[in-house]
Amino acid sequence: MMADSPMEEAGDLIEAVPDSMDAEEAPAIREIPMAEEPKVNTEYSGTHLVRIDNYSKRSEKFYSEHFDLGTYVWRVLVFFRGQKSQGHLSVYLDAPEAAYCSPHLAPRAKFVLSLVNQGTGNDVNKEATHHFTSVESDWGFGQFFPLEEIANLNNGWLVDDTLLMRVSVDVQPDMRYSQDIRKETGFVGLKNQGATCYMNSLLQYLYSLPYFRTAVYHMPTNVNDDASASLPLALQSLFYKLQYNKTAVSTKDLTKSFGWNTNDAFMQHDVQELNRVLCEKLEEKMKGTKVERAINELFEGFTHSIIKCLNVDHESTRKESFMDLQLDVKGCKNVVESFIKYCEFERMDGQNQYKSDKHGLQDAEKGVLFGELPPVLQLQLKRFEYDYQRDMMIKINDRYEFPDVLDLDFDNRKIFSKEADSSVRNLYRLHSVLVHSGGLHGGHYYAFIRPDGTQWLKFDDDRVELTDAVKAMNDQFGWDEDVQHSNGVNIVHSNRVPKFSNAYMLVYVRESDWSRIMAEPKEEDIDEGLRARFAHEQQVKEERQKLKVYAHQYCTIKLATWTDMIDQVGGAGGLCWDLVNHDKLPAEHIFRVRKSNYFTDFKALVREKLGVPEECQRYWVWSARQNMAYRPFRPLKPEEEQKRVMQLNDFRDLRVNASKQSLMDIKLFLETPLRMDREVQKLVPNIGAPLKPYKPNEEAFVFIKMYDPEHEDLKLVAAFALLRRTRLIELEPTVRAVGGLSEKTPLWFYEEVKCDPVSVPYLDKSKPLGQVMEPLSDGDIIIVQREVSEEEAEKLRFPTVDRFLEHMHCRRMVTFKRLEDPKEAGFTLELSKDDLYDQWTSALSDHLGSGDPSKLRTWQHNQYNQMPQKYAIKSKTKHTLEQLLIAAPNQPPSSILYYEILEMPLEEMERLRDLKVSFYNAKAESVGEHTLRLPKDATFGAALLELKRILGPAYADKKLRMMEQYSCQLYRFCDAGMSIAEVTENYWKFRAEEVLPGEDAVVEGERIIFVCHVHETEKDVPLTKPVPFGDPFMLRIKDEEPLIEVKKRIQAKLSVPDEEFSKWRYIFWPSRGNLEYLEDDDVLGLKFLRLGNEAAGQLALQHEDKMPRRMAASRLTYEKPVKIYS
Repeated sequence: MMADSPMEEAGDLIEAVPDSMDAEEAPAIREIPMAEEPKVNTEYSGTHLVRIDNYSKRSEKFYSEHFDLGTYVWRVLVFFRGQKSQGHLSVYLDAPEAAYCSPHLAPRAKFVLSLVNQGTGNDVNKEATHHFTSVESDWGFGQFFPLEEIANLNNGWLVDDTLLMRVSVDVQPDMRYSQDIRKETGFVGLKNQGATCYMNSLLQYLYSLPYFRTAVYHMPTNVNDDASASLPLALQSLFYKLQYNKTAVSTKDLTKSFGWNTNDAFMQHDVQELNRVLCEKLEEKMKGTKVERAINELFEGFTHSIIKCLNVDHESTRKESFMDLQLDVKGCKNVVESFIKYCEFERMDGQNQYKSDKHGLQDAEKGVLFGELPPVLQLQLKRFEYDYQRDMMIKINDRYEFPDVLDLDFDNRKIFSKEADSSVRNLYRLHSVLVHSGGLHGGHYYAFIRPDGTQWLKFDDDRVELTDAVKAMNDQFGWDEDVQHSNGVNIVHSNRVPKFSNAYMLVYVRESDWSRIMAEPKEEDIDEGLRARFAHEQQVKEERQKLKVYAHQYCTIKLATWTDMIDQVGGAGGLCWDLVNHDKLPAEHIFRVRKSNYFTDFKALVREKLGVPEECQRYWVWSARQNMAYRPFRPLKPEEEQKRVMQLNDFRDLRVNASKQSLMDIKLFLETPLRMDREVQKLVPNIGAPLKPYKPNEEAFVFIKMYDPEHEDLKLVAAFALLRRTRLIELEPTVRAVGGLSEKTPLWFYEEVKCDPVSVPYLDKSKPLGQVMEPLSDGDIIIVQREVSEEEAEKLRFPTVDRFLEHMHCRRMVTFKRLEDPKEAGFTLELSKDDLYDQWTSALSDHLGSGDPSKLRTWQHNQYNQMPQKYAIKSKTKHTLEQLLIAAPNQPPSSILYYEILEMPLEEMERLRDLKVSFYNAKAESVGEHTLRLPKDATFGAALLELKRILGPAYADKKLRMMEQYSCQLYRFCDAGMSIAEVTENYWKFRAEEVLPGEDAVVEGERIIFVCHVHETEKDVPLTKPVPFGDPFMLRIKDEEPLIEVKKRIQAKLSVPDEEFSKWRYIFWPSRGNLEYLEDDDVLGLKFLRLGNEAAGQLALQHEDKMPRRMAASRLTYEKPVKIYS
């Protein structure tokens, strides 16, 4: 039963008895046997005995003093007259740290509370397990034992009015950092950065190929390079950690070496695409090294593309290499059927005849046979395909079997060409199964791998577990509606949920090459310098992890000294407000101490480290005032200095986040005696001098700053414990001395109250401090400056400290970068947060020397991708600089802006429209994109004239035309008199091209048609809506011209080889009505003539897309391709 969160009270009447107490020390009490030495790790368990004297005189609740067990601090809470039940003793175990500790650092423990019988030895034991948190920091038993039984002296519970209790604690340690995950499987996982499971599964497979891993180790790298900027070094580091780490490994350095940012880590890509891009990049890095062809030796195979004429003796063979194979899943039951389908020969006849150089058009057969298979065979299963009937991408979850051992020499080497080496035995053993679990719109990747060829392991991001062949293979075949019953009969469950987890990539290793490919790299395969670096990095990581495990035992005390304040206040980039930034303290002033230590131990440590005797130390605690000022507010009391550090938790810094609160940050100011150093003209610590007693009721501890209006500098010069009746005029001689001013220098006094809004009131130095600084508090700051005459004030920027601090409060240091080079360092200008657009652009213009700020265009900074925002800042904006620097809600202000120098004033440009136009050559190839800046009411005729100007003199006398384009199709001509305001660029794209001779005027019986490229469809699939790709174009045809003549001009225009062009098909595609495949003798012009309007239809060229792009799973747009930039 849990106590009702009782309030703390002093427990000075309860004495904790050490475990080592002898019988002679307490003769009236029998010797209490301690618990046997526990078999578990004693670091996390232990027993403590609590002795409670004067039992009969107690009537309230009491806490025992603190004691250490199992790396945590505990105390026992006792209600002597019961809590919820008046007739019982209530006993609870309390974890005081848990009250202010975050849950992940709070203790989880199994404990036993025992009431010791000092006569018979028949103790009462009660056991519980609990996670001690800020909500439930104590746990125990409200009805622990009847009070009547205890009061009966014959029962042996009380001896000399003393009650004994034993506490045994067994803490469950935090194993996140200390456990060795490798022990179970011999492998460790990879951490997921957000959506990098696809990469993790690929990296685990590549790592599990020792030949590949050894090649990576042998890549030349510089041991001093930054791993996040070097792909080879990052991969070497990753593989080393996978080989030797005890816990899961991060991939952040590797993705940084790819040139990826946070957005890339949350974008899922295709495993096959990443595999190809990564291997290509590694091939490039391996050139000229001893591992130059290592990747080719592993993965490269060869096919022979064959075309054989049926009626004449002619055969064409072309050898091509491959690094992986894409196998059809749809329509195939297993891998062998996919290989048979891959090597099927297709008949080329009729309209699809093969055109040979010697024999012209001929009936033929074409297909692919294998010339050589690689040692490691990577099979990409085509689980994702485009469904032309539904006009969308789909995932194929059909059942598809793959064997443990794959014999590709089946049917008398059916899939091999006659040139293939028949002495090579193509028998393969399954090595890896990469799985995609999910559907079209998202999912998860993981891998099954058996590195030793026997035991399967499942690699699922940071989790690695042993598994079996059923889960690794059979369960990944896919879904089959027909389920085989135990009696062998197939039954169909109409309500069965489809299985969306299935194999996506298979890796086989040739049996004859297994021992060579799977030979583990030796230690000497890793460069000695790299081994030393990686081992050091691992040691540092383990030390950091150990600190995290024991973080709950420690407290960080940030100790600011007088010297720290002197160093931080004032100067270039120094503090203007308050006294010190604790995050910038030197390392020797940051102490990591055990919470269970007494504060007197900390004082001794300060004496040892800083050389300040205990009698010269006075500690002030800091407090955040209501006006957000952060000042020392009172010294520690003598009784507080006698407590444990953890008992000072009321003084921990509550301004930091929860994770830091859990570590109990305490910030203190160490006051020491000061003396005047004449050489440096400042007060310095006077070590060894006595520290005067502080009288809080009569004195106030005040800090003195001095402002220099000539140098615009503020510095800290003194700290005094001043009597509250002291007048400021009485301080003038001392202030002049510590500030280095002459004896008769007149002074002004101000008080530093707060910075937002700035409040620095002038002080009447003739009145007592208690009156002019009401309320006068410890930690108040007085600012002094010499008096400035009116004439002198006119020559100074900030003649008084209040104006100077107003300026510093409004000052913003802004970094400007060129728009075309957003990664550059740029330059920094000092501006005001209240500056309007014209003010800060004038400062920018002055720095650039451009002379005209109106010709500058600027952009805000995007803090998510560290690039310029999409849209420029408007010249008429009413926002202040501060508002523009806050480019995203709930984000701190940025300090970066981007700029571009224009050829015309920005206000004039904003009256123009930017029209992006793609320019195409005579072969219908895009040769560049140009931005035309035109008045918003301009015509397309004016746009063409501007384009000619940009293209240069070569196009001055040439005729150009412009068209609207959308989704790889042309829709209409843009007439010269048509306004550009009639179309929106968000929907349409604009395309321009030269009008070639013979196309400028269309005579009667001729017309210009639009032509596009469309994807091939599968056989026997009805043609519904073709999917365009590539660059469309226009073509001039005659009304009575047959298609065969039009094809000749298309082939000449696009420069397509005969062999490839012979495979193309032609579709008449009206905007309304049915699509129609065309034959050579069809008259194309007549079909368009019937439409009446050429734009109402187009000619579609159906063929293979030589530059395929992968559809995004979640939308009908193209997904961002995988790129490795390093």
